[in-house]
Amino acid sequence: MTLLPKFALSGLLALSLLGLAPSAEAQVTINVNPPSWGPAVPAGTRYYYIPEVGGYYDLRDQRYLVQRDGKWARLTTLNGYSTNSFHPVVIDYVGAQPWTLIGRHRQLYPASLPPGQVKRLENGKGLPPGQAKKLGYGGPGKGNGKGHGHGKQ
Repeated sequence: MTLLPKFALSGLLALSLLGLAPSAEAQVTINVNPPSWGPAVPAGTRYYYIPEVGGYYDLRDQRYLVQRDGKWARLTTLNGYSTNSFHPVVIDYVGAQPWTLIGRHRQLYPASLPPGQVKRLENGKGLPPGQAKKLGYGGPGKGNGKGHGHGKQ
């Protein structure tokens, strides 16, 4: 009779250990703090797209991903750029090669406009007053401060 309780106890112990063991399918999410020059990111986000450099910043590895001599390179610093002039965009990409979407990112987030203004254009709100002229948009006769349809002319 003493063998049965010992067997039952060891069986319960084995089952409890199996329940606590990590699953082979479990995903590990590494939360990283964004750099001081970048916006906050949701948990699990890995990349910024930086329109000013036409490349990416890997939040996990803390490296820039840019094209050099036709190939993508991972660099710790970018010579000739100031992070103060960056307008990074948080992108939703999982993988190790975000540059596979570079055409789409360049189209959505042109270097000539900060991302907030791109969103205004996408939502049909237009540019803030004076920005069209400043950025060279508007075509002939536009953006010169006259005839915007506001008030009397």
